[in-house]
Amino acid sequence: MSDARYPENHMEFAPPTPDSWEEFADRRERLLLNYGYNTARAYWADLQDWAEWAYRRGKNVLALTEQDKKEYVALHRRRKYSENTIRRRLIVIRLLEQTET
Repeated sequence: MSDARYPENHMEFAPPTPDSWEEFADRRERLLLNYGYNTARAYWADLQDWAEWAYRRGKNVLALTEQDKKEYVALHRRRKYSENTIRRRLIVIRLLEQTET
């Protein structure tokens, strides 16, 4: 486990990444290196939320189905998240899926 991943290396509040999330963390970093710090930090938080949501449900964040994504969106709509936030989170999970291993 590396403590020098971007943008985590600049985020004092970032929790340590569990060893079982190694592939997720590596793919997330590869994706975020293409963005400036503020965008990377926002996308990092979005992806962290996806990962924690998937983990709590016994799912692999790197292998979510369309039904899983619909459940995630429905939860956030019930919690009154803005449509812009929900849209951004859907975009960033799709970007992560396209990031090569």
